[in-house]
Amino acid sequence: MGTAGSGLLVLLASGRVWSSATARLPGAAVSKVSVAGHAVEPSLPALGIALLALAAGLIAAKGALRRVVGVLVVVVGGTALGVAIAGRGSVSSALTAHEPGGLSLPIHGTPNGWWVMAAVGGLLAVIVGGLAVVRSGDWAALGRKYEAPGTPQQVAAGDSAVSTWDALDRGEDPTE
Repeated sequence: MGTAGSGLLVLLASGRVWSSATARLPGAAVSKVSVAGHAVEPSLPALGIALLALAAGLIAAKGALRRVVGVLVVVVGGTALGVAIAGRGSVSSALTAHEPGGLSLPIHGTPNGWWVMAAVGGLLAVIVGGLAVVRSGDWAALGRKYEAPGTPQQVAAGDSAVSTWDALDRGEDPTE
């Protein structure tokens, strides 16, 4: 649940306006320039989506594989945290790149609080991923009904669905 929440925080913050400024172009009117988080740091949406996918992986995996997924959550969360902090200082260059005149006039702007939300999402992912690495052995796993059909446990137990498909493969009608 925490991994999904952190992914949503990063996605939300990456879609919001991080800064806006007024640009005065030579011989032209004043225009307002603004940049969203994904324009400042283009990797943020991908990191948020990766955290959402890893949240599903934490639910589905068990044992050592769940610990591996936890390590991946820590890595992706740490990357999101670092990118958000670095993005705070990249706002002015992103504003300059989006300057409407194409003259690359320097535009300075200060970031608002959305970079903090992205950083909190990354930090939350690091904490939850660390907990998954350390404590995931105590967590419940998905039941057998979620395993792929035809696993050795089901075949040995004489699962009726497997027997029915085997009968169809042999050309027999299982409804008779």
